[in-house]
Amino acid sequence: DVYKRQLPCLFTGLLLPAYAVAQDATGRENPDSSIPYETGNKEEAAYEERWSDFLPIFGRAAREQGYVLPRPFGVSLGYMGQKQPFDVDGLTVEGVDVKSAGIAVVDEVDNQEDTVTFRFDAWIFPFLNLYGILGKTDGQAEGPLMVNLSNLPGLGDLPVQPIQTTFDISYTGDVGGGGLTLAGGYKDFFGMIDSNYTVTDLDISKTDAKAWVTSTRFGWNGKLGIFTGALWVGAMYQDINQTLDLEVPIPPALVGLVGKPFLDVSVEQSTQAPWNTVLGGRWEFGKGFEMLAEFGFGKRRSNMVVATYRF
Repeated sequence: DVYKRQLPCLFTGLLLPAYAVAQDATGRENPDSSIPYETGNKEEAAYEERWSDFLPIFGRAAREQGYVLPRPFGVSLGYMGQKQPFDVDGLTVEGVDVKSAGIAVVDEVDNQEDTVTFRFDAWIFPFLNLYGILGKTDGQAEGPLMVNLSNLPGLGDLPVQPIQTTFDISYTGDVGGGGLTLAGGYKDFFGMIDSNYTVTDLDISKTDAKAWVTSTRFGWNGKLGIFTGALWVGAMYQDINQTLDLEVPIPPALVGLVGKPFLDVSVEQSTQAPWNTVLGGRWEFGKGFEMLAEFGFGKRRSNMVVATYRF
């Protein structure tokens, strides 16, 4: 016999249903019943006739064998805030490479970002979801900066005393990208892996910020009192590279020597701690609506909320 199973999968914060076959019935299942596994409603058919039934591929055959598949299309609105340190891979002042020469030093950049995203997804196969991302991000970068002006070519005979200062800059950018999710499970438990790639057009940078994000999650799915949804633990990997173009102020006494009140500084940075731990949960509200919340711990601290409608 094939028993109905409904298991969740997550793609970069957006939790959607995925499905697998259980070898044995659980305490919440009746192997001789046609009642849908998750709803427990005798009046609700396991097979839902809809205009969108042409997806996923092989979905009709799976439903006819007893699988309870999700509605294939989804739209979501999400928010994610995160704070993490970045390593400085390259540093130029007035167009001169100063990091490798030790002319200027930035030990660490603290980066905080708030991002709002709109996503559209589709289940291509019962185990494979593809999605696109559009969004807007607002961020702030702050870090200490030491510049030894006497070693900068072309700036004249300047005092040896280095400048100890900080930079604090805000930025915004348009986000675009896409990704995929693979998911499966056994009985009340599920696992998934997701990967996506995004490009952000930063207003303060001459180059785009590019990010690969891969995440994996394992958890429990089902009912607990009035709770219907899932709980999970997992890990997220972020590979982010971006460049910040800054105007760093200098002491007034040196303005006449440099010829302007600031230095043009370009900071190339990347994620210092790529991995962090995530904990989250998803709640269902009727057939088409669901909400999720997830929190990240470690050097990268994050919080995320996503609302989804499936059709």
